[in-house]
Amino acid sequence: MLAICGGDGIAVFVKEFGGAPTFRLRERAAPVKDIAFSPDGKLLASGSADTTIVLYTLEPGNAHVVTAIRGERNSVEAIAIRPDGEMLASGGADHVIRLWSVATGEQTAVLDGHADELTALCFASDGRSLFSAGRDGEIRFWDLKAGNRSDAVGRHDDRIRQIALRPGRRELASASRDMTIGLWTLSNREESRTWSAHTGGADALAFSPDGRLLASGGRDSAIRIWDVDAAQELLTLTAHSRPVLALDFNRAGTMLASGAGDNQVMLWGVG
Repeated sequence: MLAICGGDGIAVFVKEFGGAPTFRLRERAAPVKDIAFSPDGKLLASGSADTTIVLYTLEPGNAHVVTAIRGERNSVEAIAIRPDGEMLASGGADHVIRLWSVATGEQTAVLDGHADELTALCFASDGRSLFSAGRDGEIRFWDLKAGNRSDAVGRHDDRIRQIALRPGRRELASASRDMTIGLWTLSNREESRTWSAHTGGADALAFSPDGRLLASGGRDSAIRIWDVDAAQELLTLTAHSRPVLALDFNRAGTMLASGAGDNQVMLWGVG
């Protein structure tokens, strides 16, 4: 399943990519800024510039709104669903993270620790912690089982545009406008590796499901594939004509989807 968001809503492709999407979701006139699937793929959450969060249920032949949350005060720039599908996190221009019950749409907590707009969120695989990053250049760790306690993981010299947890490892990657990608060891909160990656800044990151590969995209319109352990660039893909803004692998790790400012979404064979 593949979902694409933008100024005209969300397009969802369930089985095949290309041609008309399976579903078109257009409940709002404002651009959709971020989307996230639940782990079972049956729920899609979206955050919009109109300050709303909308949750859709995706069923064979049918997609409809199950909850519309209107508790945000500013544009929703980042969104994430906890692995158990029961909690949703959102962040935006008001610097705080809000936690929501997926079942009821009620706000359960407000996490305040960043000094500027939130740009990226991701839950740990066990759902016990949350990671966030923003325009302040800081990555933060939130312990959701210890009163939402917060610690700094690391910092870039400019805004962070994306973060991603490495599967099977206690490591996190970050992409920044300072033109670097950082790899952080979470056990000691230290940067174990830095790549100078994209002229103009790095915008997008995705690990392969086995954690061996890292894909990055940026303002130079290029996609780079890295061997993480060898700290080596394996491949550069240059078909896009504008900044690469989103990347994701399929579950088998054999394909990579990329979205860019040229309004093109491409699929790449990487297996």
